[in-house]
Amino acid sequence: MKYTKIQKRFIFSILFIFLLICFLMPGIVWAKKINELSITDMAGRSVVIKGKVKRIVTTFKPSTLCMLCLGLQNKLVGVDTSSKRDKLSLAVFPDIIKVKGVGSKHMGINFETLVALKPDLIILYSQKDGLSLASRLETMGIPSIIIFPETFDTIIQSINLIARAVSEPARAESVIRNMDKITSLLEKRLGSLSLLEKKTGYFASSRGLFCTTTRDMLQDEIFNKAGIKNVSHDLNGYFQDISPEQLIKWNPDIMVFSQHMKKSEVKRFDNKALKKITAVLEKQMFRCPCSLAPWDFPSPMSVLASLWLGCKVYPERFSDIDFEKIADEFHFQLFGRTLTRMGGKIDDMVY
Repeated sequence: MKYTKIQKRFIFSILFIFLLICFLMPGIVWAKKINELSITDMAGRSVVIKGKVKRIVTTFKPSTLCMLCLGLQNKLVGVDTSSKRDKLSLAVFPDIIKVKGVGSKHMGINFETLVALKPDLIILYSQKDGLSLASRLETMGIPSIIIFPETFDTIIQSINLIARAVSEPARAESVIRNMDKITSLLEKRLGSLSLLEKKTGYFASSRGLFCTTTRDMLQDEIFNKAGIKNVSHDLNGYFQDISPEQLIKWNPDIMVFSQHMKKSEVKRFDNKALKKITAVLEKQMFRCPCSLAPWDFPSPMSVLASLWLGCKVYPERFSDIDFEKIADEFHFQLFGRTLTRMGGKIDDMVY
């Protein structure tokens, strides 16, 4: 069968286009894959993030604080309502007041608001409805990651995960380096403490004097890094109520109160039996810093709580340390402004 010149040109054109598509297709697929990032979050979920992350929603305060520490505040299009009132968040990122509120972990997240914000990434918590929210978002093609910042190590993991999720892993390096400086200083000064030398401590939560932390909570590690044995270490779960008799039996050497604990709770020490507790007798009772954001709250600033506590309890081992200067420098490295410049104070007085 003979073909006309026009037919031959048509056939050759079709073949050329076919070969061109075959040649370019792997490159197109490869380019598509390059714009996809696959990561595993702290709940063990495999998450695929497509394209550049420009719009982020945080759903609880630790995730917002991590974002601020990484200098990613300009990507925030939605935040939990408590972050909008947080003094540190407002000092670092005044425009956070204008960012859309999405609810809270305690009162509930507004799912419709999450979707309406058209985020490229949502940062969720692991407790309560965090996992179910992640599943619902996945069905709608909205990527989310779950973080669980309850120890110094998991705070670092959270920082790393967020930085990787936005394809800017280098942002985490400075934060982690500054945290490591503090923990290394603590190890150097307190590593030689014997069991007999270690003080015992009790942490009272914002809920009241007789509500304390457990071995599963950040405050336990803050005590441990400061060379202090947490008297409530054998408890598990989250905040636990105890009796006055139990506190008297534990007889801690030092007591630390949540920054947000009502001052009226301190009046309970008018009780004769409570006055016999070593921490009360020796006036070793302090309010956990600081006035901007409590350092016993999950964030990179938590390492400062351990150093502050170490300086309070073992002053002879930190006599050459200017703690306020270190706290100022730490905040400057993370936020570009010192704690003092942002209006923050240590504020650890009980009375």
